Amino acid sequence: MSVFAKVKTEYGANWTTALVGWTGLGVFAPWSKGPQDWMSSSPLLYGDEIAAYAEERLASSSSAKEQEAIVELLSLNLRTETRGVIRDILVRLARLDGNDPAFELRKWRLVLLERLINNLPQDFLHALIEIREFWQGFGYPSDSPHDVKDGGKQVLSHEPDTPETLARTLDRHRKWIAEEKTVVKKQIAG
Repeated sequence: MSVFAKVKTEYGANWTTALVGWTGLGVFAPWSKGPQDWMSSSPLLYGDEIAAYAEERLASSSSAKEQEAIVELLSLNLRTETRGVIRDILVRLARLDGNDPAFELRKWRLVLLERLINNLPQDFLHALIEIREFWQGFGYPSDSPHDVKDGGKQVLSHEPDTPETLARTLDRHRKWIAEEKTVVKKQIAG
């Protein structure tokens, strides 16, 4: 199952979810100069997934503006069209949704972290590196369970890289995932 499919299944998706996934994590990287850096990273979903989602939404939409934008989107070859052109249409669709991009990002982050934790390498050092790189990709958010944070500034852990450090790190991350799932589902429920 793709990450987008899991986000949709577990937490629901909307055009803002698709826009956040298409934009990728470049704007969160520590070296980012802001929203204009969205092209500096790969998308979290692909053209085929956008097309399938667009077809689903077209069949259920009652909004003429949404239908018009979806038809425009589906008229493109989403495998070869530039990311910017696709993103422009997704921005229009996301504005119609009116959902919060920060909340939609939380869904992506939660599913991506759970996938990472479940697929870490056996070697403790490489596992710790992958966890650090994960949070780096999100710009070291202040609500992360990781110890590499300080108001967005990169701070290295004072713990040595050992199997015990990995065990503690995984424990913190699993607890964070469980808590974050509860918070996200509660917010979805309203």
